[in-house]
Amino acid sequence: MTNTNVTIDDTIEFIRKYIICRWLYLIVFGIGIIGSIFNLIVFCRKKFRSNSCSIYFIAYSINNFMNLTVGLFIWSLTLGFNLDLEYKIVIYCKIRRYFTHVNYLLSSCLLTMASINRYARVRQAQLTENRHRYIALCKRRTTYIIVILTITFCLLVNIHIPIFFEISENDCYARMGVYRILFDVYFLVFYALCPPLLMVIFNIATVKHIRCIKKLINPTVSRREYNFIVLVLAHSFSNVIFTIPYTVNKFIYYTFDNTKLSEKDKLVNAVTLLIAFMNPGFSFYLYTLTTKSFRDEFIRACKEFFLRKNSYSLRYKINDIKRQQNNAIGSRVSIPIILSEKY
Repeated sequence: MTNTNVTIDDTIEFIRKYIICRWLYLIVFGIGIIGSIFNLIVFCRKKFRSNSCSIYFIAYSINNFMNLTVGLFIWSLTLGFNLDLEYKIVIYCKIRRYFTHVNYLLSSCLLTMASINRYARVRQAQLTENRHRYIALCKRRTTYIIVILTITFCLLVNIHIPIFFEISENDCYARMGVYRILFDVYFLVFYALCPPLLMVIFNIATVKHIRCIKKLINPTVSRREYNFIVLVLAHSFSNVIFTIPYTVNKFIYYTFDNTKLSEKDKLVNAVTLLIAFMNPGFSFYLYTLTTKSFRDEFIRACKEFFLRKNSYSLRYKINDIKRQQNNAIGSRVSIPIILSEKY
């Protein structure tokens, strides 16, 4: 019976370490980095960047680089390749966990702000009494200020992590005692409850008011605005689906289970962590599948890139041919001059 358990544990460890933590983590990391680049290309184009909601998606895509690198890539090195620096160097442990939590929270907060932005845009179209407030909330200048305030908030609200995190029992986590209990509650509220709950509330309200707008004789919400609403709805609900398993599993383990982790528990942690990073990793592909305008704009950007590249190569070839012709003409003219000097 013991030999059977050892064999099962070895198999689970192999799956967790070599298949999930090494290859799947790195595959999602690579796909996510490429997708984030494509997101920036599309949202920075003239058609999209004129909309204030695109600023949230641009900030979200930039944050994905840090989120995937400091988060998933380092986790792959730690869990898959045994480069466990954060279990040996205290400063590295504090700094890395701080930025991991900042990036993770910032992603959810930016999506929440995008949901509020779309709600305000729909309310603005309904010609309500407080329409001027909703108009101000959807302005690009206001959006820039909100993004800066959101980043500042995420940096400040996690400032306790580099102070009270420490290495204990080969793990970098919150200090034992009252702080660990408070941190577990804080993590559950700020990461698993508040952002997803706010997203769901504002998205449901947005859908409800969209139905009212369709009854108007002259609706003032353009097709482009609807496309951004679809983007926000799709990504908000995917964020809820992808993040809750990891946050709940982490809360249960650190709060109620203080025993040593078995291989099955480590496998569950590795899988839920992978699912959590699928949200930033697959954002581009989610946008492409759910929104036709995003898909068309990406195809248009690719065509322009290849056409520009072909025009540059063609122009270079033409200049090269002209240069060769000029050299040939110059050599023909110089021949009689040399002969006349000999005579």
